[in-house]
Amino acid sequence: MSHPIQHVAVIGAGTMGAAIAALFANAGLSVTLLDAVPTSLTPAEAEQGLDLTSPPVRNRLVQAGFERMRQAKPPALVNEAAADLITLGNTEDNFDQLAAADWVIEAIIEKLEPKRALLTRLEAVRKPGSFISSNTSGLPIASLTEGRSDDFKRHLLGTHFFNPPQYLKLLEIIPTPATDPAVIETIIRFGESVLGKGIVHCKDTPNFIGNRLFSLGNSYAIHYGFEHGYSIEEIDALTGPLLGRPKTATFRLQDLVGVDIAAHVAHNLYDLIPHDPYREVLRSPHMLKVTAELMTRGWLGNKSKQGFYKQGKDAEGQRIFMVLNPATFEYELTQNPRFESVETVSKIADLGQRLTALFDPSRQTDHAAQLAWAIVSFDLAYAAACAQEIAYTFKSLDDAMRWGFAHEAGPFQLWDKLGVAATAAKMEASGLTVAPWVKAMLAAGCPTFYRLENGQTTGFYDWDQGRYRDLP
Repeated sequence: MSHPIQHVAVIGAGTMGAAIAALFANAGLSVTLLDAVPTSLTPAEAEQGLDLTSPPVRNRLVQAGFERMRQAKPPALVNEAAADLITLGNTEDNFDQLAAADWVIEAIIEKLEPKRALLTRLEAVRKPGSFISSNTSGLPIASLTEGRSDDFKRHLLGTHFFNPPQYLKLLEIIPTPATDPAVIETIIRFGESVLGKGIVHCKDTPNFIGNRLFSLGNSYAIHYGFEHGYSIEEIDALTGPLLGRPKTATFRLQDLVGVDIAAHVAHNLYDLIPHDPYREVLRSPHMLKVTAELMTRGWLGNKSKQGFYKQGKDAEGQRIFMVLNPATFEYELTQNPRFESVETVSKIADLGQRLTALFDPSRQTDHAAQLAWAIVSFDLAYAAACAQEIAYTFKSLDDAMRWGFAHEAGPFQLWDKLGVAATAAKMEASGLTVAPWVKAMLAAGCPTFYRLENGQTTGFYDWDQGRYRDLP
């Protein structure tokens, strides 16, 4: 099927920019990848007699980003033919090449003024009708429209890819009030049919949908676990596959993302959501103390080969796995904690039935069940509390957590599995607030978020209409 996008340009050859370029090349599109020109020579360049006008120097940053992407694991490129579709350049000598692009994606530093300056330059060379998007993960998309022409504004939106984009299905689309609906529809169709993405249409709010839920949920898991005396290993043992989530769970995911990156996101998000009554979990004193010490020591996770976890070798040279003791800041051998209740319910394959068994009143004093319930109930309450602020339908939150974070079920799908009314009552008994729209749904005679007919999901609750509507 033909589509209006044949040539794509990506500005910024960092981890995300280069990976996005690879994604489009894998789909068979020609790609121009640009990055900035260095302002100084490396010692090796000086020894070779090169200067700042030498092409290898001027393209050093984009070449380095491209090579890092080629060495990525898992592979970012499907084959060498895809690599050949990517043309490298810099933002001084090759900026005019952007005029040939049908879609230009900026993926530069997460600061507003550099992005605005780039878009000002881009407006002078882009062809009318070309799509412009920002891969920002947190800046308001509407803030990028200042000073832009009407045509530019109509074709500008946010496109937040999740890393690695070749493997994570989620693509968040964030239009501004000025974005042409036809542009939104074109990007959605292209993302689904050409890139194979699951599209989530987000409102232009801090951290959009996926990262908003993840940041608060992960922070709460750490906060609750530390405050109630759980070890790092225990928290991870109880927040992974048991809850229908990846084995990276909580702290292994922090190591994967980067302790510094996660802390930076949480710090910025806190300032951006002063209206959010849940935001204090982002500044849990115990969590801040531990992450600050990790960053001071340079223990940033996988990229520094140690964070909350560390690999080493014993006296015989055999590989061993160690975990941080946050009280002493020493690494100890992993213990692989076991819980009788978890071993019992883990035999149940169905997620809803498994957690229903774990949350049975007979286990209300169980150490494992207490943490699991605290985290699940917080996640459900928070998702419902912020859903209408960040999304047009609650279904978008479910899609974001499944496609972006590999959760078996999104928060509302899980709530359905547990029983909406009974779980809401238990949440309130635990001191949590159930969002008014959820209560309105139950009062309207809609007992579940999703409508099931003959075992198939055929619709979902529409909070604007107060009734079920058919799935698209």
